[in-house]
Amino acid sequence: MKFCVFSATLVVLLRTSVALNCYQCSGSDPTKPFQCNEWLSSDIDIQPQTCDNVYDAKYCIKHTGRFEASSISCYQCAAHQTIDCSDGMIHLGGIEPQSCDHVFEAEYCVKSTSLDGGIGAKRFCSSLDLGNYCNYVKQPGDILTYRTCVYTCTGDGCNPSSRAKPTTFLIFVPTLVFLYKLMTVVAR
Repeated sequence: MKFCVFSATLVVLLRTSVALNCYQCSGSDPTKPFQCNEWLSSDIDIQPQTCDNVYDAKYCIKHTGRFEASSISCYQCAAHQTIDCSDGMIHLGGIEPQSCDHVFEAEYCVKSTSLDGGIGAKRFCSSLDLGNYCNYVKQPGDILTYRTCVYTCTGDGCNPSSRAKPTTFLIFVPTLVFLYKLMTVVAR
């Protein structure tokens, strides 16, 4: 009996002697505003919590900064490599926006149309705002002049092609019906 009490006491003492307790909070948590400021003053309501769920935790880490980091997600493909990347196919679901974690400080999604690797769209992540513009390019030896464009945006998945607007369909469909009826009348 004494051995069991001694063993239980030893386990409790060892557990409490190696337990790490840290303040676990976020300064942007709307449910506890001003509780996780930089200095953690004595008038806060939060208490240090055990870090037992973190294997072999030895340190508490204080992350300071204005914003939490989260990566933007962009369409990442090239039309000359996959047809799913072309403007007509991108909305059909063959390609989904992917995290830009592999690009340091990625804040922008870019869609460019150019001659790079073939004529077509290229969609990628960028840490730089490349702007929104178009140029006309004629390569040495080419007969045609090509229009190249860059479109930069800042929202998740914001770099697909622009979809046709409903007003386009409202004009196109009646026109198509009218032309069909006109052709059937003329054919008689």
